[in-house]
Amino acid sequence: MKRRIPQYSELRELVQFKAFDPDRRRARLAKANTIADLRNTARRRVPTAAFEYVDGGSFAEHSLRRNRDAFDAVEFNPHVLRDVAAVDLRTTIAGAHAALPVGIAPTGLTRLMHAEGEVAGAQAAASFGIPFSLSTMGTVSIEEVAAEAPDADRWFQLYLWKDRPRSLELIRRAEAAGFGALVVTVDTPVSGARYRDTRNGMTLPPTLTAKTILDASYRPE
Repeated sequence: MKRRIPQYSELRELVQFKAFDPDRRRARLAKANTIADLRNTARRRVPTAAFEYVDGGSFAEHSLRRNRDAFDAVEFNPHVLRDVAAVDLRTTIAGAHAALPVGIAPTGLTRLMHAEGEVAGAQAAASFGIPFSLSTMGTVSIEEVAAEAPDADRWFQLYLWKDRPRSLELIRRAEAAGFGALVVTVDTPVSGARYRDTRNGMTLPPTLTAKTILDASYRPE
């Protein structure tokens, strides 16, 4: 018996051809289904020194692995046949209302990974109704974040330096700019030894080699 080959007109409603997106950044992000996918994209697009600064931890990275294991151990226990017509994820964090029970933690040197840096983070937080924390080691000023994301619930993270007047000046600037909470980091009296950063020249001041310059040269974006 001769097999009949389906005609295109018959398949047209069953298949969908993906249109070409000229915005290649948007196209790459559209392919990412998980955080792991985003991490793989970042590894390809970002110079090694910048990627490993964000991706790495201190010493042998035991704490980093344990943190990831702790998140992996979290399980969702679904309850079926429940009325979910009015799900409400709103909560209160540090006395302020949040649309979701999460926030964006302070991250230093954010513009190593994204040109818009902390401004983009604060704007994203505002759009989702969650708090955003600006790091002392941020790459955008307190005042600029406030100006560019006026609707965000902004927090300021402080490393308490020995130079107390300088620390107090930062607190006063944050208060004047409308930051609603102060996050004091107390676990860094001595900075952790970040071996990846040392290997990649991510030191103060940065240590550039022919390898690090070449690695960044073909990924200028």
